[in-house]
Amino acid sequence: MIYLSDIKTFELQYKAHFTALKHFAKNYLDDEEVVLDILQDLFLKLYEKRLNFETEEQLKAYLYRSLQNNCLTYIRNNERAKKQLKDYTIEESDETFINAIIESEVFNLINKTFEELPEACKNVYKLSLQGKSHKEIAEELNISVNTIKRHKNYANHFLQKKLQKILEIIILVQFY
Repeated sequence: MIYLSDIKTFELQYKAHFTALKHFAKNYLDDEEVVLDILQDLFLKLYEKRLNFETEEQLKAYLYRSLQNNCLTYIRNNERAKKQLKDYTIEESDETFINAIIESEVFNLINKTFEELPEACKNVYKLSLQGKSHKEIAEELNISVNTIKRHKNYANHFLQKKLQKILEIIILVQFY
């Protein structure tokens, strides 16, 4: 049983689901500030209602469906977003909805796995993802090019090992 009336439980659930929900909401809205406002309202209402859930799956279902409804309501009520409303139907198919949830959950798992990297590896990898060369990264961080290579190599092996199961699941889902 998940008791959201307990502040510590609520905070843990907020931290556990925020990233995936943010990613999910971006399927509907491009404006990150609006997404953050909608998420804040969703969690505030959830806390005020002091709802309890039997399982993690029930909580996730509630969060995703509520967030979807809140995003669609925002689009419907916002005059500047009429064009976006044409791209989404209120009667969205279950398959589209489930695929968006899966994508958000996978994004969240990848993000969490990336955050598990040692800080030095994470910094090197982020700079590399920005398109910087080994030499540029070495100069910026004031470390040797060989250290950059070691950090990237470690990060690649770490991410590959941790994300292997996610990749297998994604491949299985693609064939259904």
